[in-house]
Amino acid sequence: MATVTDERIISAVHRYFEGPDIGRNLSGLCRHLPAEAQVVVAGGAIRNIIIALIHGSAPPTPDIDIFIGGLQRNFPLQHALAGQTFEQTDLKGFRWHPEGSRLPYDLCLLPDFVIIEACHLAPTMENLLNSIDFTVNAILFDVRDRSLVEKGCTKDIRKRRIDFNCHLIPNRELIAYRILLMGHKTGFTLSEAVFEFLKHRLELDAVTHLLKIIRSKLDKQTADAVTEEYDALCRCRDYDAYLAGRDR
Repeated sequence: MATVTDERIISAVHRYFEGPDIGRNLSGLCRHLPAEAQVVVAGGAIRNIIIALIHGSAPPTPDIDIFIGGLQRNFPLQHALAGQTFEQTDLKGFRWHPEGSRLPYDLCLLPDFVIIEACHLAPTMENLLNSIDFTVNAILFDVRDRSLVEKGCTKDIRKRRIDFNCHLIPNRELIAYRILLMGHKTGFTLSEAVFEFLKHRLELDAVTHLLKIIRSKLDKQTADAVTEEYDALCRCRDYDAYLAGRDR
C-alpha cells in the first residue's frame, strides 16, 4: 500500500470529491455515521479522474463506490440512512440516492466485501486494497482525512494496462465480464495474465454463462461490441498475437 504523491493527481481527486454536489453528499454521510467510522471511496470514480487527467478523456462515472470500516460487522447501515432513498443490493450493501444528487452511491460495510468475507480476512483498509480486482481500480480515497493510497493503480493507468491486483476469484464468469467491460470502456490493453485467464481458464459452460451475463447487463449495441472484442481475443493464438493485433 503506497501513498499517492503526485500533486496533480491529489489535486484532481480533491477537486472532484469536494465539489458542491459530491462534497455535500459525502459530508452528509459522515455526519450520519459514528465518529469512528472510516469512510473511503474506492475504484472506478477515482480511476476515471486519473484517466482523464493523464490521457485527456475517461469513461463516464455511473456511481461512486464507498466502503465503511471501523464499525461492528452487523452495524445497521440502513438506520443511518433513515429518511433517505436507498435500496439493498445483491452483495449486502445499499445503493443510496441522495436527494438532488446526479449520481447514486454504493455503500458497503468493510466486513461484507465479498473477498474479505469469503476469505475470512480482517476488515482493514489494507486488506480491502489487496482484494480489489484490478490494479487500475486499486486506489482508495479517505473522505475524512483526504488521504489517497494505491497499489499499482497510477502506474498501470499510465501504461493503459489492465492487470490483476487480486488473484482470488470467487466467480470466474463475473470477473471475465468485468475484464471485458473494463477493456471496452477504457481501450486499455490486457496484461498477459488477464489474457491467459480469458483464453484458457473458462470452460465451455462458463463461456456460455459469460455471454448470457453480457446480454443481460448491457444494451444491445454495447453487448455486440463486447462480444466481438471477446471473439477477436479468442482467435489470437497467443499473447504476442494479441499485442500485434492491438498495434495495427
